[in-house]
Amino acid sequence: MIAQYSHEKRRLNSAEKQSAPRRSETPAETKETLTRIVLTALLLYAAFSLAAAGQALYEAENTERELCTALAAAQAENRLAREKSGQGWSAEEIEALARRRLGLVMPRDRIFLFPPPDATQAPQR
Repeated sequence: MIAQYSHEKRRLNSAEKQSAPRRSETPAETKETLTRIVLTALLLYAAFSLAAAGQALYEAENTERELCTALAAAQAENRLAREKSGQGWSAEEIEALARRRLGLVMPRDRIFLFPPPDATQAPQR
């Protein structure tokens, strides 16, 4: 009999738990929950901002390396040009330099002008 009574009591307790309304949070608990949500959002924002800054720094370092390589090549070419200027230039060397650095052409050359890559569509009438 006692076992049956405790079994019924457990059944009633579980039924009460299911039908009992949720306890509302106190203002202090609500404020604490809201603070945790805001802090989590700020932490996520800071993490994403740090990742974006790291990516920008990585790209800037790559650009710096490329520019340093181009600078070294230009300085070597200038050094060679200074050395040659004291020795005198042949006609072929002057022509090659004018074509490469200044974009000049000889009168007998044919020039082909191609449209830029984004202008491949036919003009609109």
